[in-house]
Amino acid sequence: MATNGAKPVVMHLAGSAVSDYYEGVSIVYATQCMELAVAQGTYTNFVCRVHTNGKWSFPTDLSKEGLAAAEQVSLDQAVLKIKEMNPVAVVPHMFCLPGMTSYRAFCDVMQIPLVGNASDVMALSTNKWNSKAVVKSFGVNVPDAEFLCKGEVPKMQPPFLVKPCNEDNSLGISLVKEGEDVQKALDHAFQYDHQVLVERYIPLGRELRVAVVEQEDGSLEMLPCLEYFLSEVDPIRTSAHKLVTDKDGVPTAQAVGGRKCPADVDDVLAAKLKDMAVRSHKALGCRDYSLYDVRVDPQGEPYFIEACLYCSFSPKSVIVAMAEQKGQAQRTVYEMLVNRAIGRKAAPSGTKLGMKA
Repeated sequence: MATNGAKPVVMHLAGSAVSDYYEGVSIVYATQCMELAVAQGTYTNFVCRVHTNGKWSFPTDLSKEGLAAAEQVSLDQAVLKIKEMNPVAVVPHMFCLPGMTSYRAFCDVMQIPLVGNASDVMALSTNKWNSKAVVKSFGVNVPDAEFLCKGEVPKMQPPFLVKPCNEDNSLGISLVKEGEDVQKALDHAFQYDHQVLVERYIPLGRELRVAVVEQEDGSLEMLPCLEYFLSEVDPIRTSAHKLVTDKDGVPTAQAVGGRKCPADVDDVLAAKLKDMAVRSHKALGCRDYSLYDVRVDPQGEPYFIEACLYCSFSPKSVIVAMAEQKGQAQRTVYEMLVNRAIGRKAAPSGTKLGMKA
């Protein structure tokens, strides 16, 4: 095991290759995780930051001053720096599409194990149409939907949601009610992606987040659910419910309020939610943990809305908040999964016969 002193070296991959918005999201979450990781002292931690101009940097900390002072280097220089630091695991904090896919794959190529889900799983889950089709094939309940390209219009009648297929944090989403402007919603969604999902609106009953975590024996444990409180006036979660932004629209903090964990879930609903989460985890090929947005209709039937297969391990992260309700501190969950990733690097490869390593 590579170490610095006596401690394993862990790289925190942050920033964005494409977007100031997702750069802001990344820094908000990574900062909170790094503060805890450094204070806990279990690992030697360093930050590798990806910039929208294609450069890389290695700031000593994630303060504004630290970020600004860090020298920006080329990809080949970054590779040499990472090899010099010799990390045994990577905690990914990138939330743009390349960050969740290509840059995770980059870590695989460098043979540095990732905490959480692999790049191919992230690519599948980020595409809302594809991920819904896959989990539906495993018996998971999903809302009716249509897939549209530019120039196409939905056959479905309102009310429905219009969403970019490949986008996060509710950017580009609109609820279209009867008599409202469908084209306006389509134009808004197509600003973010060339593929759009039109999804049947599930009447507001409850909005839940449901997570499962892989245990050492391979079983999946469902954590206490989190509920977001919405209303008929404000019936869907938008980006404003999730992040606080500055005057330029760049995230600066997580939004607070309007949620409860643990949610009040009876045994009947809990069984349905666990079945949905376990089926989805297996269908998507998840690793370590998985997290899902679930809409429960007024009759108590849950619907898979989307997979959210990432965790920054900040104090306000959903999986951290859920685990705390089971008496598991952030440090317990974080170090369990980091150590598991380190173990993947240390595990003997054995005889290679198939396509996968």
